[in-house]
Amino acid sequence: MRKLLLIAIFLAAIFPERIFAANFVPEQKILPVSQIKAGASGYMLTVLQGMKPSRIPIKIVSVVPQKPANNISDLILIRLLNHTLLARGMSGSPVYVGGKLIGAVSSGWELSDHSLAYVTPIESMCKIFDDENLANESGFANHAGVFTISGINNRHVIEKLERSLGIEFVSGLSSGARGFLQPENYAFKPGDSLAALLVWGDVEISSTGVVTATSSDGKFLAFGHPFLQHGSANYPAARAFIHETVKSTSFPFKLSSPIAISGTITHDKKSGLGGQVGYYAASIPNELVFKNLDNGTRENFQFRVIADEFLSANLLEGVYSGLIESAWDRKGAGTMSVNLRIDAKGVENGWARRDVFFSDENISANCFKQASQIIKAFLTQPFYSAMPVAFRVEVEATQNPQVLIIEDIKTVDHAKPGEEFEVSVKLRPWRGERFTEKFTLRIPEDATGVSELIVRGGGTQSMSQLAVDEGWKSIDSLALMLREIRALDANNQLIIELSNDNIDNALKKAMAKRKSSRKNFDDALLPEQQEYLSETKARRIREGTLRIFSSDYLVDGMMKRIIHTDEK
Repeated sequence: MRKLLLIAIFLAAIFPERIFAANFVPEQKILPVSQIKAGASGYMLTVLQGMKPSRIPIKIVSVVPQKPANNISDLILIRLLNHTLLARGMSGSPVYVGGKLIGAVSSGWELSDHSLAYVTPIESMCKIFDDENLANESGFANHAGVFTISGINNRHVIEKLERSLGIEFVSGLSSGARGFLQPENYAFKPGDSLAALLVWGDVEISSTGVVTATSSDGKFLAFGHPFLQHGSANYPAARAFIHETVKSTSFPFKLSSPIAISGTITHDKKSGLGGQVGYYAASIPNELVFKNLDNGTRENFQFRVIADEFLSANLLEGVYSGLIESAWDRKGAGTMSVNLRIDAKGVENGWARRDVFFSDENISANCFKQASQIIKAFLTQPFYSAMPVAFRVEVEATQNPQVLIIEDIKTVDHAKPGEEFEVSVKLRPWRGERFTEKFTLRIPEDATGVSELIVRGGGTQSMSQLAVDEGWKSIDSLALMLREIRALDANNQLIIELSNDNIDNALKKAMAKRKSSRKNFDDALLPEQQEYLSETKARRIREGTLRIFSSDYLVDGMMKRIIHTDEK
């Protein structure tokens, strides 16, 4: 063992740039931090404008010790010369001393001396591809990424995205790509500008940095600090064009635009990013069609998000909400119908649900909440990965309150068990002409005493998943989950339902059976406790105690009538 240790020490002394790089072997010669001396001169590669890296002279100020808990070896403090200032977007810029790579620019300080910068040593970055530490690296905390967003201007939506993702956007750093980003066959080089993408298309969420090092097998290192510190990652890596490096008292920055996708970032760790060129990650395509019914205009937005179930759910909520608010371009009262369609693996012929929403304050801020919850439930469901998946949302908007008000109901006072009877419902669109809809219901065969007729909007006292809520049944497949979501009452539905006091008697009998016997336990449950909501609705429609009428309005209100059950 002692002999092997001596050989290792000997090899490290002769080939220090190779001994620690088992997982990533850079094509560039490297110099370990242990051999770096204060006062040494070198240079940094970074793009200041356009796409060609510039060589910026630097001087080593000091090597700053770090605690082992940081998972990074000692940081290197450098000073940029020739009046060059550190800027946001320079993270990952490779730094060379004596022609050898020592690491990547990783951070600086706001409202301070912008000629000073920290460098993450190349030793730490070469361990990025060590998958044994992925579990310890994951999480959103302590990231140093600089995030930019374009295509969404609403500050409320941006702040909501920041809270849900645990990040902070810096305005003005990204101008967005021209058109939809396409893959390209390009091998990154040290000093190239690189954009890590979360969303791209008509909306972009990204962070721009610099490629630090490359390997002969197509791998690359970048940033010198984390993006989201997600451990294992799946972000597209795009070449970026730098329009200008802008001076600022707070912190200078690069104004950038992604150009084309050249590969994928596969590792996102404390010491930086690692990725592979020529490999293009899966993504989730999205489309929003927004129709303004007041002026007849129609807008289409298309974008993609990374295929990460939990992160994508938060991204989609913010992006769709932001696009809807941008397309509506106003605050205040209004009505919006939202039609969500999902096409995915295992979802035959797709799945869709439509609902209508009204708000007297800010409709565009509230209309997407339900669709967002469905998307999140779909992406994070525990049954199997439904990738590939695509989402399409159609929104129809008007300033007019498209509200249907229940004004009156007329029906019989008495009916026999098993007898059909008619219900007339008078409805009035907001400030419109009243009209009547008629429905036929049936008194249950076993009905006794008094029956209660309820006419209501779908958003009022909605029917619940009694069997699931009380623990008698569970949702055990994606198909069942989607079926039961579709079965939920919708705001645009007029619900006509009949209940009978015989149900109360049945409940009392059921409770008595439950206490006296465990043998026929299912007999002691109500039908609603043994059925999913979709089954309950289907059964009651067959029996004639439930009718559902769908409209283009939000149905508001509830009215009741009493029907006495006569003996046969």
